[in-house]
Amino acid sequence: MSALRCAFVLLVACAGSVAASGEALLSGQVAPGQTVPGLCAAHETSYFACRSARARWIGLCGTPGKALQYRFGAVGAVELQFPETAAQGFDQMLFAHYGRYQTDRVEVRFENQGSDYVVFDYREHGRRVAGVRVTAAGAKETEIACAGRVTSRLVELKSLLKCDAESALNGGACR
Repeated sequence: MSALRCAFVLLVACAGSVAASGEALLSGQVAPGQTVPGLCAAHETSYFACRSARARWIGLCGTPGKALQYRFGAVGAVELQFPETAAQGFDQMLFAHYGRYQTDRVEVRFENQGSDYVVFDYREHGRRVAGVRVTAAGAKETEIACAGRVTSRLVELKSLLKCDAESALNGGACR
């Protein structure tokens, strides 16, 4: 997929509603055997899944310690995946986290074809904002927000991904 088409795909997607059942999706906890809607295969862990208004899914799928891949698109029609080989995901993605009383912010960042992608899940004072932000070289930032229910297990990636030293969430230092 060309870089121009990837940027277009991300620019046309926007927030909207999503129908997903179960309070488990709100908390990011999924019971064994329960399926999560989205772009992850049944054998994969869904670290992040939500849908935009235009029926585009944002997903971060993988197998702990073995594979991690960002996916964007419709079920059965993934428009963008990174990296191409999921086994390279743990080497190409970075983790950032900030937490304090009533605040929890988690990000996974990667670069693809000159664009910076940040999958994020922010909770503050009972309000949640999640989705993906894309900043193309020389272009303005585009945010594709999740609407409705979100499955997020991003915090589980803390020990599996390298720390993002460039993220303000990490306070400029990785431990």
